[in-house]
Amino acid sequence: MRILLTIGALVLLAAFGMRIYYGMVPPPESTLERPLKEIVPDQLAGWRTHTVPMDQSPEAAARIENFLNFDDAIFRVYERGDTMIGLYIAYWTPGKTSYRWAGVHTPDTCWVLAGWKRTDRQYAVPLSTPTTTLKPADFGTYVKDGITQHVFFWHLVGGEPYTYEQEGLHNIFGALQDVREFGLNLRHEQFFIRLSSNRQLEDLRALSGFDEILKSLEDVGLALEAPNLPREELQTAAN
Repeated sequence: MRILLTIGALVLLAAFGMRIYYGMVPPPESTLERPLKEIVPDQLAGWRTHTVPMDQSPEAAARIENFLNFDDAIFRVYERGDTMIGLYIAYWTPGKTSYRWAGVHTPDTCWVLAGWKRTDRQYAVPLSTPTTTLKPADFGTYVKDGITQHVFFWHLVGGEPYTYEQEGLHNIFGALQDVREFGLNLRHEQFFIRLSSNRQLEDLRALSGFDEILKSLEDVGLALEAPNLPREELQTAAN
């Protein structure tokens, strides 16, 4: 009983300390300068482009979308012949939601809950074209009803990729990892970016317009900055 009382007192003390911290320290400024619909290309030469309502996304199919409370979001699909590329971005202003809750966007949670089966999973995967190099992505392959989707995705916290490296559904201990990684600084802005396609990356790189899609992601914080590396070395490292 004494141990339980001690733990309870420590939890209350930590909660009180966080309230004081949040009351004294203002959240960081937002870095999103334009609405997402103006950042993501709405036309690509040779492609059919349409914006999909958010309630038709796999996230909504998993019945978690209404709880995510984002400040801006967009889901655009690009089609050319039998090639499809989907680009989904959600944004939360600093302090809007917990890192763990925004992290529910990972396909390992929402796609699996929507009936997809994960067949491959990788971490810190490089993604680049000859003119664009992005921060390393999480990657997974998901299958449903005979449809295969290769998915690159990022959860950016304060501009840096953040992953729970989960195996299966969302990590219920993620909140503890958040505190371990960030301490009391739990009010960074957040993006979740998902780039999915029925084609492998090698095929997409050969298509005109794909580089333009990737280039737009630099404006939401995915540009890989390595000022001490010449561009040639950076491209070699990314490939």
